[in-house]
Amino acid sequence: MKTLFISDLDGTLLTAQETVSAYTLGEINRMVDENGLAFTYATARSLNSAAKACWGLRQNLPVILYNGALIMHPHTKEVLYNNHFTVEQLCYLRELFARYDIHPFIYSFHDGAERVSWVGGKESSGMQRYLVRRAGDARFYPIREQEDLFGADFFYFNCIEAKERLDALYGELCTRADIRCIYERETYHTDYWCEIMPATTSKGAAAARLKDILGAEKLVVFGDAPNDRTLFAAADESYAVKNADAALQAAATGVIGYSEEDSVAKFIASNLNKYI
Repeated sequence: MKTLFISDLDGTLLTAQETVSAYTLGEINRMVDENGLAFTYATARSLNSAAKACWGLRQNLPVILYNGALIMHPHTKEVLYNNHFTVEQLCYLRELFARYDIHPFIYSFHDGAERVSWVGGKESSGMQRYLVRRAGDARFYPIREQEDLFGADFFYFNCIEAKERLDALYGELCTRADIRCIYERETYHTDYWCEIMPATTSKGAAAARLKDILGAEKLVVFGDAPNDRTLFAAADESYAVKNADAALQAAATGVIGYSEEDSVAKFIASNLNKYI
């Protein structure tokens, strides 16, 4: 494999309707089938959520999920990489959540099965919307208290609340060198997401690992948001869409068109010959 292409999803490959456009779907699938394009994605989403948004897209390669916490094969569900918390980190986080009265979604593997847990009856409006949109998700595992969780590998927490409810929590998390936190407004709503993971978790670290797993010579990436900075840092070439964060555009190899203009697919199609 000469070149591995990795794209962020929301705000980059996806439209505002949280789907891959018909044009992008057709172009990428054509290049995978006819030219052997090695294309995958790195997202903050779970596999279930990403697969729904990318329905119909060729997904022959492993994908990067939860901002780099997992690398998973989308068809077999085989986990190639799981960067989970230590016991000490978990004890600290549980105490912090209790002190600020925050009840996050808790992501873990239990006996090899992925779970998304939360304390029933403590859902914020943003959490309720998350649950409704994903009704029937087999990963959902409501609990009575956070202490009910035992025997699992915890790799991710997501607090979905109004900004004023999360600012102090985020400020304290920033003092920990061993914990990484992504604090951003949700792409399609006004709630804020405070996504918490080990400091060693990042899209960039996962992309570098995947490049090695696949034996690619070169890594070319696309993104739009601050959580794509490590992805850009790990890449040989990085391209920001025109609607991207200004700092990300400044860090990019180049700036392409808007996400709504099928810019990722058009860039790859126009430059494919020099990469494969």
